Amino acid sequence: MVRKQHQPYLPSLQPDPPETSERRVAAVATITPTDKIYSYAVPSELADLLGAGQRVEVPLGRQNRPTLGFCVGLSTEPWTSTLKPILRVVDDAPLLDASLIELARWISRYYCCPPGRAMAAMVPEPVRSKSGWRKIRRVRAAKPLAEIESEARRLGPKQRRLIEHLVAANEPVDANVLQNDIGCGCATIKTAAQRGWVVVETAHEPVCGPNFDRPIADPDFELTPDQRHAVEESRRAVDEERFQVLVLFGVAGSGKTEVYVRAIRDVVARGRQAIMLVPEIALTTQLVDRLARRFSNLAVIHSGLTGVQRSLVWSDIASGRKRVIIGTRSAVFAPAPDLGLIVVDEEQDGSYENLQSPRFHSRDVAIVRASQASIPVLLGSATPSLETWHNARRMSHYKVLSLPRRVAGLPMPRVHVVPMQAERHSRRGFHVLSQPMEYQLRETLAQGEQAVLLMNRRGYSSTIFCPRCGWMAVCPHCDVHLVFHQISGILRCHRCSHREKAPETCPDTSCGGTPLRFGEGTQRVEEELLRKFPEARVARADSDTMLRGEQYEELIRRFESGELNVLVGTQMIAKGLDFPLVSFVGVINADTTMMVSDFRASERTFQLITQVAGRAGRARGQGIVIVQTDTPDLPPIRLAVKHDYEAFATQELELRAKLKLPPVYRLTRIVLSDPNDSKVQTEAKKLAEAVREAAEAMGAKLACNGPERCPVQRERQHYRWELLLRAQSAEDMQRVLDRIRGKTLQGVRAKRLVVDVDPISLM
Repeated sequence: MVRKQHQPYLPSLQPDPPETSERRVAAVATITPTDKIYSYAVPSELADLLGAGQRVEVPLGRQNRPTLGFCVGLSTEPWTSTLKPILRVVDDAPLLDASLIELARWISRYYCCPPGRAMAAMVPEPVRSKSGWRKIRRVRAAKPLAEIESEARRLGPKQRRLIEHLVAANEPVDANVLQNDIGCGCATIKTAAQRGWVVVETAHEPVCGPNFDRPIADPDFELTPDQRHAVEESRRAVDEERFQVLVLFGVAGSGKTEVYVRAIRDVVARGRQAIMLVPEIALTTQLVDRLARRFSNLAVIHSGLTGVQRSLVWSDIASGRKRVIIGTRSAVFAPAPDLGLIVVDEEQDGSYENLQSPRFHSRDVAIVRASQASIPVLLGSATPSLETWHNARRMSHYKVLSLPRRVAGLPMPRVHVVPMQAERHSRRGFHVLSQPMEYQLRETLAQGEQAVLLMNRRGYSSTIFCPRCGWMAVCPHCDVHLVFHQISGILRCHRCSHREKAPETCPDTSCGGTPLRFGEGTQRVEEELLRKFPEARVARADSDTMLRGEQYEELIRRFESGELNVLVGTQMIAKGLDFPLVSFVGVINADTTMMVSDFRASERTFQLITQVAGRAGRARGQGIVIVQTDTPDLPPIRLAVKHDYEAFATQELELRAKLKLPPVYRLTRIVLSDPNDSKVQTEAKKLAEAVREAAEAMGAKLACNGPERCPVQRERQHYRWELLLRAQSAEDMQRVLDRIRGKTLQGVRAKRLVVDVDPISLM
């Protein structure tokens, strides 16, 4: 037997510590449905080209699919593992500065959307693609002339002139200038570049942007004591570089716009920039003209601009050339490097909510941006949102600045209510306009003055039905009635834009009845006006007639000049417009906004009546307002007639507190939709259970109601189910949303998932 020989003892061999190396690392938020920020190595050849806020292309996933993203940070770090490298830098310069990146991170977290998509939403597509920019080639010398001469056996005369010119310039020179000044063609530059004597750099530069300025005409307005106080408060906050929310609560005609102008002027005088937000493109028409006559270097941002115009305006703002920015929702992201003030006009308006992901509210984003920049934000309204009013009563950084009286001592308009049930019993036939409204309209036209009539429903009639068999015209893709449009004879769905010819007889062949039109819209009002007042010069303003911004601008011009004397429209004519000759305002069917199953219906009704009533009597005499309603005793109508906002707000907030509704409680709505009804219902139940488990695990005071079918149960052939998350505080809501985002929400197997934080509408 052979005995084993004992091996001598050897110490265990420890592997060498991994070799660490320092490299440049970029944090990238990809424009994909993921919350994760990825780390990528920055190749040495891209190190000098990349900065935070620029877009990059990176390999993503196991397939290394080229994907766009935003660089949100750069660092030099030791790494022991291999990082994928960035493929290319897309932009010449950052699209977002550090403050906007920080704002995007807040939007991503608060509104529960991927950070990359939040950043993409902040930069319009024409800006990303540099629409209207020109491509510039610049040439610089790569080596001293003596070194080049030692390398080359013989320099040609053109090559020598090129090198001597670049060495003397000691900076990059435009290739076109070289060709014109010293006669060097593209071939000469190309050859010199191939031999390493010169470097050709390519860049993009904007051409001159659109000019919105007008001849300066500064009227000599004497501010009221209340206006002076508001301007002084804004000036104090700007000087102290202090964040504050100033709520400018002023009745219609109290001079809120003049306060905006003076506050903006103070900011511009200090070498800083100001952003003024308006809710709709309609309101920019008059405001742009007014501000352009008070300021130079004005920029305008709204959906009516072409892509090239938007891109060039964005560039002018980023460079600091434009000091005053006025615009709609997306203007809150204007890249103003010296921002000193943000103004939000008509802050209560629902148009400030973005209806696509991320579903942000521009007013709230403006407040956060002002907070991050330590500047004041000025919220103006005659009927502040209950969220703003509630915050102003309990938060120390809010301050209410009241303008309780109209300028020049003008009285508030007299408001009369016409109960339409009694009106119908006293007249034969169907009439959209009541007798008192017809009388007042006739008096207004006889005196050479103007009238505004509000009917907050477009189309001719809200539905068509057969009285014999009960058939109703319903959209085949959505669970909503089709609206009849008289001029085209078409039935249209205002949710999915489905169109079909209106039938002359009941579609049920066994019935044969004649369909009747029920309800009224702006088209029917216009038709009755033209029939009863043939001498009137009438125009209609709604989303059917105002398809482009230029059309609305032309309408406003004609109404201001007196070419038109009656303006019929939806809520787009109810706010912000100032017509000195308007002495009469009529509100037709004031109950329209109350017919929606939404907890904000009363608030919207009060705001709409108050706002449109404010168009009357803004320059001379006392205006007259007539409100037609079937429910004259409803609180929002009764208190709007008295111009009593504070009584309405107090009463409505007490009701909201009892019902645990915003703004006393926080609400998030999650909507799931899919062509398969049973599938989406099952997914909604799973998600509801996951939300409840998350709330319980975190000890959050949050209730999850549902799932329930949405009020509009089907839209575009997709069945819709909703969850309503209700919390006592924003902190509890945020904690639960943080917990369920990612795997929980991304794991929902429905065609579409919408998370709507602080929803404006529950439809």
